[in-house]
Amino acid sequence: MEPGALLRSAHEAAGISLRAMAERTYYSKAYLSLIETGQRPIPAGVAAAYERVLGADLDRLTAAARTPASVDSAALSDVAVVLAATRRIEDAAGAVTVLPAVHGISAMTEAFAREARTARTEAAALASEVTQYRGWLEHAIGADAAARRSLGTAVSLAKESRDPDRLAHSLGFLGYVTVSSGNYSEVIALSDAALAVRDAHPTIRAYGRMRRAELLAARGEASEAQRALAMADTATEAADGIEPPASMYWWSPGFGAVQHGGVLALMGHTTKAIEEATHGLAAMPAEHLRTEWLASALRRINPDMSAER
Repeated sequence: MEPGALLRSAHEAAGISLRAMAERTYYSKAYLSLIETGQRPIPAGVAAAYERVLGADLDRLTAAARTPASVDSAALSDVAVVLAATRRIEDAAGAVTVLPAVHGISAMTEAFAREARTARTEAAALASEVTQYRGWLEHAIGADAAARRSLGTAVSLAKESRDPDRLAHSLGFLGYVTVSSGNYSEVIALSDAALAVRDAHPTIRAYGRMRRAELLAARGEASEAQRALAMADTATEAADGIEPPASMYWWSPGFGAVQHGGVLALMGHTTKAIEEATHGLAAMPAEHLRTEWLASALRRINPDMSAER
């Protein structure tokens, strides 16, 4: 990732337009555009001004972007801060708004994972997380072939990182988008693989169990889906009160209830599904209520259902 493109991705991830950056840094919009597109080098004063506005050590990130082999844990932490800000912007503005920035961040972290002299496994774990997020965004805009490629890369990076949370989570998301291909056997195999990962976080396991119940219900295997749903409920209770991993910032007990309602709807229990989802919505954080991912989950229960309180 070129240093200028990194500056652009950083302010886009923070939800700050180029015009706003110009106003806050006291440089002209045209001048900053030349820097961000690589037509001008990055002066120290501009880098410092961006850091002041964005609150991240962009000088350290820029150095790592120029020479990925030099990336260290501190630079990876800076990327994680940018990633968290990007997710908040997506929740408010939608997937299409943040996808260009995430493509850039993903390319940068994949270079870190390939070339880092130190913190190699940490770099692979972060690259897996970012690339999984890219795959989710691609799925959200209907680009499922691209999403499956991204998520396949996320799985490979997760294996390289030897992080059980990353592996279970990326396998689960790959299964989620593979549903659109119609290859049910492959989807079930990915679900099995995700659930077979040892020492994965309880919340990731609960999510995997709920997805398994949803898959079986969608397939029309009612009795198997009912048993899987009971196992998912048990797993969800076991995860209650445990802080989810950062990559599952969207998880809450309320959203778990919405997912439970989705399984019930697929089994034909529409009234109970709506009731369950309504209770779940009442328990969800306010900032999650207008997200695209929640709206998608609600449509699977009832096309007319919304998160408005």
